[in-house]
Amino acid sequence: MSVGGAGIPRLQELTYVESAALAVARGEPFEKIRLAILDRAEKSARGTDHDGSFDPEKWRRRRVDTMSYVHNTVDVLKELMRLGWVERHVLPSTPRSAYAHADVTYEATPAGLAWTELVQQDRLSGYNALVGALIDAHPQFEGYLRVVGARPHSTTDHLTVPLLRADAPADGGRERYLTAFINHVTDASRAGDLGWSASPEAIEKDLRAYVTRAVHRSEARAKQRESKQRPVDGAASAAPLITRKRFSLLCEEATVRLAFSSAGCPMDYISHELLRRWTRFLGLANFSYYAPGPPALRLWATGRVMGAGRQPDFQRFVGREVRAAALTALPQIWSTPDGHLDDASYHPVWRVRAAVCWKLRISDDEFDAAIGAAYRGDFPGLGFRVHLDEAIQLRAPGSVRPLVLSQGDGQRRVFHVMSLLGARADEEALTR
Repeated sequence: MSVGGAGIPRLQELTYVESAALAVARGEPFEKIRLAILDRAEKSARGTDHDGSFDPEKWRRRRVDTMSYVHNTVDVLKELMRLGWVERHVLPSTPRSAYAHADVTYEATPAGLAWTELVQQDRLSGYNALVGALIDAHPQFEGYLRVVGARPHSTTDHLTVPLLRADAPADGGRERYLTAFINHVTDASRAGDLGWSASPEAIEKDLRAYVTRAVHRSEARAKQRESKQRPVDGAASAAPLITRKRFSLLCEEATVRLAFSSAGCPMDYISHELLRRWTRFLGLANFSYYAPGPPALRLWATGRVMGAGRQPDFQRFVGREVRAAALTALPQIWSTPDGHLDDASYHPVWRVRAAVCWKLRISDDEFDAAIGAAYRGDFPGLGFRVHLDEAIQLRAPGSVRPLVLSQGDGQRRVFHVMSLLGARADEEALTR
């Protein structure tokens, strides 16, 4: 498999780079590297299991299946070669050919060995160095940081992608929905403050062309599958080839591509998904579908990186002052006349988090740290108390997470809803 090109590697977790680099430095072969990456993925899945859905048997099956996680292993090794941290070498072209490479070892370069030593001694410094290397290797990575406001020459601190709910309009089929979507994006672009702009003609042309092509491809693939299957007498009619939810996602994909291209950083939808995940992990940017305002995907900087290469400089919006600001903003956001939330006693943590983080341009981690500190009483004199509850009020969307606080005994408690209470226990919630 080729190790050329500068496209964003298809890595759900940047920590795969660390696992693979350490395994290469230890002289381990391809199969052991695959297992190291799989172990990292399993640890991540176990750590984010808040509802008991983690399935150890599934991960056991993946370990013994030598074709599982081959793509991830190849992609991360290609990336290490691209960064100059591993000497170039032939890699499996498909999961089926991985068996022939199971015992192949790879050679770390001096730069790769230096990075593995750094990341073991000081993990933050190691990942800061990785940011510098990624900026040098991937124009899209640097472009993403610039577009969301995390570079010195950024011209805005956010990028907003207007969206339309999948259930609007209620009827009229795909064409009516697409027309309404295009009109919505056009109106939002005219209003400004998106971090990008495009003419009505460009919006119409790009969105309609992308969605039309995607629909045709999907329908063609579906027909090919149907032609290979035997018809069954009396079988129920097939489900729609493209559901309303899927069609609305195609519209989102088209708008994301248009937004980044218009902002000067052409990017496909999957690369954007990976980069928003990486930059959140790195403490440089955040995103939300649920920040207050019209439906939209909002992406914003939570830090700034200056320079590139081996020693970039960083400024991250973290610490006690940021957390104090988050707590100060809570009452205004909660239920004042110009607030963003209604006057219910409790709200899902993820909704409150989205509102505060978007308002202050901070990370989810800083919000969670602020709420945890207030819950423990580390910020006296707030004029209110944060009350947390483990009850599930609404099913959380897939892109958000509950609030997880560590207890003194090392156990974790998972909170789904929160309220603000007066300073005394017998006072009513501030939202009433």
